[in-house]
Formats: sequence, C-alpha cells, structure tokens
Amino acid sequence: MNAFLACISIFVLIIVSIENGFCKLFPISPFDERLETSMFPNDRLSLDDCHLRYYKYGRQGLVKPAFGTPAYPTEFAHMAAIGWTLANGTVDWKCGGSLIWENYVLTAAHCTLDNGVAPDVARFGDINILSDDDDQYAQQLKIVEIFTHPEYRFSTVYNDIALLKLETNVTLHPTVVPACLWTDKEVRFPTLEATGWGNTGFAQERTPTLLKVGLKPVNNTECNKIYDGSNRRFRDGIRDQEQICAGDERMDTCPGDSGGPLQVKLLHNGKMSPFVVGITSFGTACGLSTPGVYTRVSAYFDWISETMQKQESNVFYWSLQPVSCATRYVYLRDYEKDVVIGRSKDRIDLDSDNAHIAFARHELSHKVDIGWQDYNVRRENCSGTLIADDTVLTLAECTSNYGVAPTYVVYDNIWDRYDIAEIHVHPEYREYSLYNNIAILKLRKRLKFSENLRPACIWHSQAIPSPQLAVSGIGRIDVNRFNTGEQYSAFEPMEINLLVRLSVNTKENCTIPSEFRSRLSRGLTKEHLCVGDPLFLLPTSCQLLYGAPMQLPMFRTNRYYQYAYGLNLFGRDCGFGEAAVSTRLFTHVDWMKTVLLPNFHDGDSTIQFINPDWKENDTCEFDYDEDITGICTHYSECSKVWNDFQAKRRVSFCSSSSVVCCPMRFIHKNQPADHEDELDSCSTEYSTLHPTISSLDELSSFPHVITVRWAGDNPSHCLASLITKRMVVTTASCTPRNTTTDVQVVLDNTTTISVEKTIIHPNYRKNDHTDNIALLRLSRNIIPTTTVFPACIWMNLTHTPLNLRLTERENTSSSSRQVVPMYNTDCQRDYNGRINADQLCVDELDFNPNNTCYNAGDQLAWFQPSDAEFTGETKVTPHVVGFYSHGERCDKGTPGVFTRITSYVDWIRQNI
Repeated sequence: MNAFLACISIFVLIIVSIENGFCKLFPISPFDERLETSMFPNDRLSLDDCHLRYYKYGRQGLVKPAFGTPAYPTEFAHMAAIGWTLANGTVDWKCGGSLIWENYVLTAAHCTLDNGVAPDVARFGDINILSDDDDQYAQQLKIVEIFTHPEYRFSTVYNDIALLKLETNVTLHPTVVPACLWTDKEVRFPTLEATGWGNTGFAQERTPTLLKVGLKPVNNTECNKIYDGSNRRFRDGIRDQEQICAGDERMDTCPGDSGGPLQVKLLHNGKMSPFVVGITSFGTACGLSTPGVYTRVSAYFDWISETMQKQESNVFYWSLQPVSCATRYVYLRDYEKDVVIGRSKDRIDLDSDNAHIAFARHELSHKVDIGWQDYNVRRENCSGTLIADDTVLTLAECTSNYGVAPTYVVYDNIWDRYDIAEIHVHPEYREYSLYNNIAILKLRKRLKFSENLRPACIWHSQAIPSPQLAVSGIGRIDVNRFNTGEQYSAFEPMEINLLVRLSVNTKENCTIPSEFRSRLSRGLTKEHLCVGDPLFLLPTSCQLLYGAPMQLPMFRTNRYYQYAYGLNLFGRDCGFGEAAVSTRLFTHVDWMKTVLLPNFHDGDSTIQFINPDWKENDTCEFDYDEDITGICTHYSECSKVWNDFQAKRRVSFCSSSSVVCCPMRFIHKNQPADHEDELDSCSTEYSTLHPTISSLDELSSFPHVITVRWAGDNPSHCLASLITKRMVVTTASCTPRNTTTDVQVVLDNTTTISVEKTIIHPNYRKNDHTDNIALLRLSRNIIPTTTVFPACIWMNLTHTPLNLRLTERENTSSSSRQVVPMYNTDCQRDYNGRINADQLCVDELDFNPNNTCYNAGDQLAWFQPSDAEFTGETKVTPHVVGFYSHGERCDKGTPGVFTRITSYVDWIRQNI
C-alpha cells in the first residue's frame, strides 16, 4: 500500500498552474487586413464595421497554458473482477462488477452464488487477470458481506442486482476509482459500452483481457418480441421500469460478463466520468447479435443508497447523486480526449484550452440579461448580445412574456439596469415560431464599454471559416471548473456563464429534437445555424443561454474580436449529445440595417430622381439631410454619394444616372495630369527623405511638424505642418488675434523662418469652430532634408486612416501615440455643439482617459507604409489628416474634435 500512497503523492505534475481552462477557440485570421493600411468610413454605411467603430475594444495577447500528468491504464478504473477462491488457492473469475464506493461493488444478484457458493474476492486495476505482467496497480480485496435485492429470486431475471461489501476501502488511484450511478430513467445516449472478461463468443474461450463493446439501446417494445414471456424466467417479458435492452449487429455481452457495467462516460471539469446505466443480467447465446438485457440502475438507486447508508456512517443520500460523485473523484479521472496533446509511455501532455467547456471570464463581455420590471411576469433565461453601446440583439420570443414587454437589460450586476427605449421585432416573426426569431432592443442610455464590457461583431457571410464555434451557456461552477489533478470537494452550485466548443453541422446532419419540430414546419432553413458534439454532459453542467451568441474570435486590424454568428434558439445541454440551433445573423443583416443605419433602404427606394431638368452644375437640395445644398455633379467627383449608393442608402440623381446631387463639401474636382502641384507630387518628390523603419514605434522625429510662434501681449506657440516647401497648414485658432503680429515658424527646433502671410479661412467662426483652418506662407522656401520636409495632405473625402498618430505640442521630439477616428454621429452624443462633416472626432485607446484636453495645432497624421508588411526597409510617407479644433468636457475624457483637412483641399490649392 505504501507504493500506492507514493504514486498518489506524485500523481499530478503541474508544469503551469492555472485556475481554469478558458475553452478558447483561438482567434483565426480570415481577413486580409492590416492596421497600418485600414480605412475608417467617414459615414456609417455598414454593420460590418465593428472592428473599426470599436477598434479600441479589440483584445490583444494570448497565452496557452500546458501541463502534464503521469500516464496510467485508467479507462475502466471502476471495473471489478469477482471471483471464487478454489481449494488450490487459485481464483476462478466468473463475474464482473462496478466499484461505486471505496468499499462497495455493484453487480448482478445472480453473481452472488455459484453452485451454492458465494464469491469471496474482488480484484481491481488489472486488465489481464490471468497474467502478472500488468499487476503494478492491481488491488485485490476480500468480500465480507453480500446484499442481494430482497425481491430477487434465482428462478427469475427480475431485480437482478446486488451489493458486495469489501473488507476495507480500496486505495484510490487513477487505476482504481469508483464509477457513478445514472439516476434518470431516460437513457438518451445513442451508444453505451459494456465491459467484461466473458467469453468472446458462443462456445469460445473466455478472454483474460478486459474487453469493451459499444452497444445501442433497443426499445423495450422491440426487445419484448424476443423476450416475450415464453420462458418462465422472464414470464413478464421486459419490465420497462426495471430493465433496459442494448445490442449490436456484431457484438453482445457473453457469459462471464455478468454483473459488469453497461455504462457511458460523461463530460465535466475537463474530465470523463463513467456512469453505470445498467448491470449485465441475461441474454440469448452471445455472438448472435441478439440484444442483451440489463438491470436498469436508476430504478434501484434508492435501494442502493438506503442499503449503504445503513452500513456506512459516511454515506448520505446525496453522496451517490451524479454531481456529488462526479466531483468527489474528478481528480482521478481521465481527461477528455481533446485536452490530450501528447502521450508517451509514462506521461500525458495536456492543454486546458482544448477543453470543451470553461468559464467565460472575458469572452462573453457582450452578453446581457433581459428583465421585466413586474416580477409576476418575469421570464427566466432570456439573454441578449450587445453589438453597440445602446443596441442589443435578442430573440423575438424574448420580447414578450404573456404579452408583457421587457423593460430593461442587466450586465453582470443586478443593480446596474439599462432601460429599454425601443423594441424592434422582425416583421415576419410569428409567435412561437422558430423562423425570423430575432429582435433589436434600443437602450435609453448608453453603456460604458470597459475591459469587462465590450461589443460583439456581426459575421457577414453565410460561409463559416471554422469547423467549430463557441456557444454561450450557463452552468454550475463546481462541475465546470477545469481540474488539473487537484483534489477538491467544494460544493459550488452557483451558476456562471460558460463557453462551450461545438462542431458546426450541416442542415442534413442536424437532428431536430422532437419537442421543437412543431415550431419548424419547414424544417431548418438557411437562417438556422446548427452545432453539436457527440459527447454527453454530466446533468446540470450547462444550459443554453437563449438569445446569447454562437461566436468565434477573429483577428482583424491586429486585434481580435468576438464575432457573433447566431443567437441561441434551442438545444438541450448546450448542444452536447443533441444539436443546438441558433438564428443565423447573416440572413437578417438587411433587416437590421433598416433599423440601425440611417437612410438605408432596400430595393428601388435607394434611387430618387429629383428633377430631370436639372443639369450638371445646377443647384439641388440634398434630400435627406436638413439645410444642406448640393450641386448636380458627375458621380466620379462625388465619392461620398457613390459610396452611399453602393451601401443602399438613398441617393438623389439629377438629370441622368451619372449625375448626382452632391453636397458641396464633398465635390472634389479631379486634378488634370498637366496641372499637378506640390500637393499631388509630395509622396514621390520627398520619398528619398522618408524614414525607413521596421515598426511605427521606431518613429522618433516628425520632420513635417513645425512650431508656430508669435510675440505680443499674449506670446504663445502651437504646432503646424509643412505641406509644401513654402506653405504651412494649422488651425485658425492657432494664429494670433492681431493680424499684424509678427509670426515665425521653427523647423527641427533650430531654424527660424518668418511668416510672410497668414490666410485664415474666410468662413471661420470662433464661437462654433466652423472652418477652423489657416495657411501660413513662409518668407522663403525651406530646403528639404531628412529632418525637415513637407508631409502629404490626406485627400480621401469618404475614408480616414484607422491608425492615426497624434503629435502634441508638449511631446513633439520623441514620439506620437495612436488614436482612432470615430463616426461623427457617435461623437455627437457627447457634444452640445454640432459637429459637422468638415470635422473629425478621435478617441483615445485608453478605456478611461483622465482627460482629452489637447492644444490648438495638435495634429493627426497617417504614416503610409511602402511595403505590405513592416520590415527594416519599409519607408513611411506622412499624411496630415487633421488639427485639433476644440473639445467639450475634455477633463472627463470626451473625444476631441479635429478639423478634417481633406474637406479643404480645394481651398488650400486656391491659396498656394
């Protein structure tokens, strides 16, 4: 026994200690996108913009833990060989049994006597009972007491169950550990396993090596056709409550298997625990493919429990319940197959991230619960998926409970409620139907995203680029904590959010549970997404969160985001054993656009002819935005309207399909090739001076950034940017009030040049920061060098680079930092003053910036790489994108507003 204790002391060799496996489906990279070259649309035209709109909430950094354990022969550690000691001292092993407590074996009652003699010994941890070669972990104990079911008669096959008490407890070890009992009459498993040392066939020798056979449960009605009561031993036929049939076309249990288990292994804690469903009782001659009959353990659970409680002070009714048993012995169980990443003779290497189930600590940071103010109509288990700070996707069926609409959503904290302002149910949804079962909830106030609260993205394709998805569920803590081999018995029934990893099924191989078929009159359609896994779970392990997502993490623009593929619709045990089905989001994207995107229209309504008499260059009214005048312009000179048309927003045409009503600010005349100026040639003219780097973090100077200084009553300075050898751009608020004040610019912190003329935009209004831009003409041309050269101007009217770098007055010589653009519509929610299309909001990447109070002239730039990937030879071309204009409540972290340079390209050209 000391050897066994020594084995226990070294049982677990943990290389990396981890609290819990994360069941991570590690992010895949189906998108050919780079942060350095990704573009942000100035107007929101699509729902496929989560990685842009919420770039700052993408995650970075992953660690895959690994550890190992010694390897043991543990597949059937509960299997007992029951024997009769002969006069010569040898043992005749004639029956099997199952260890179900440290000192109790469950077997068939007919195994308690052989020719009037009771068995006296049980052996465990020995695969080959006639050989000494594998006896390293074998334990052999005397049987000291036998409890046969009081209603069993040797003349019949009913109540064929017994308990054998051992002289002492077994020594628990991975090779010898009790099985658990299946307590539910329903046996929903398509395959069960029987094990034993019985005969290998009719009139064949018994096998010395433990064998297993996969058997399928057989309906008792069918089984009764064979065991019809003609034999007096089973005169009542098959008793449905007490017996179960199972068989196979090729295999069956044989004599010598009697008393052995009919079992299934259930998943929990990253381990597989055996549950005894039946006890091998009787059958026809083995090898004839006739179903065998097994004593149904669930029918006798109370008798088993009561019998043991009378004998043992440490056995209680709950002790043998599935959860108690499973968690008691979990540290000794085999790991689920997917966790094992390597195996040798003496060692198993493991990766907990491959577990099928784990706590969703961060991966469900977009899941909210839906609630009703009136407790009397409260509905349980209705969840939603956050796709924006004020928008939740859920099931249509979760928007009504006996006709009462939900009133709020909750994230993580029952006291932190967000009232629902609007409910949009899919117009084709019908009550109780599983078609078009989707709805949108608009919240009255915005949630504040954080490390633990982030939006999900919507997958925009019917195709799924991964064979597996993560499904959101809820279940007990104690049966889902990944076990790394430590012994614990903490009873923790509190539920926690879970993620389970399931395989994607096709419509053809997705079996719909019978209780849902009436709600699917047309069967599964393209709007349904089916997933599942053949493994079965320990009861109470996981329940599907209805309305929460089926998801997959994906890298995009150098970060990864959780993409929602569908909303959980139905599925038992989170899709284990039987399929789970969701409402596929992709099929409802166009409907979602009509609710969530302004001016989105389906079909022909995207086009509106205003007046066929209006010709190119005529004034027109830009129909869907108040107080905006347009000009009839060829669509090639109005990229904004062309983008709107492609995105199915309403577009107003003039006299023909090539002339559109374009807002004046978006008209951008294409420059003829023979009229190019310095603004057009900057990227090539100064290319030899552009820095060569391997990462943007290596940028240590900004040769286009200069300092503007002036003296007078209020001496000051701010930043500007060289855009030609003689012209400088900055904000109007970055110029002295007195136009006669002497102004100078400082280049590379040493060279000073006076300003010959200050040109402030004629429409600049200081009170509302309109057209906050100015040009400075220097008294002479600069001489371009590697330390001083002009930047290019960003000229795209419809898109802004995502990877913006902010250069500030207080820190211009060493580094810049990344900020990201925002939709003006998002930014406007934090502002009282109107933000117009000539302005650009940016957001800090810090979730909770202390302040965003920038200085006039602080500037945004994009550094365009010359190569597809950064190498040590990648050149970057600076493009000036914007200058800081103003901010409201910047001390509270409100995003800053910048002047959008691209809106003023034509004005700049006119004044060069």
